[in-house]
Amino acid sequence: MSRIKIIAIAASLVALCSGAPAGADPAEVFKALFAVSTRELEKSKRDALVKVFDCDYKTCYDKTLAIVKMMPDTDIYLQKKDLIAVYCVSLNSTPAGIFFEEVDATRTKVLISSASSSAKEWVASNVFSGKVQKPLVKLKIK
Repeated sequence: MSRIKIIAIAASLVALCSGAPAGADPAEVFKALFAVSTRELEKSKRDALVKVFDCDYKTCYDKTLAIVKMMPDTDIYLQKKDLIAVYCVSLNSTPAGIFFEEVDATRTKVLISSASSSAKEWVASNVFSGKVQKPLVKLKIK
């Protein structure tokens, strides 16, 4: 049996045993299993921290990406045209999303979302200030 078939079968078995709800989108189940889903980030956009920058979309995206790459204890796990998704390692790899929306040719809206208010505020403080902040204190789990 080919390696790809074995991986596909194993992933299917894990999905079935993980309690994925009936009718769940197979693509989302796969993404969740391999920690690349952005569904929760999309859901938490309604509570996002928002700032409009006076620069075009590409410049805003590029500057934000440069800041994120310098942020300590932060790993980028997905980049799309309208999203930079990161894990805040200091917060038990809590995901946070940085969404971009073009307001007009010279202004771009940036939305920071996360289910964790600490992660959301820390990412926003870096991105909105344009300066890399000190890393978050690692959580101690007892």
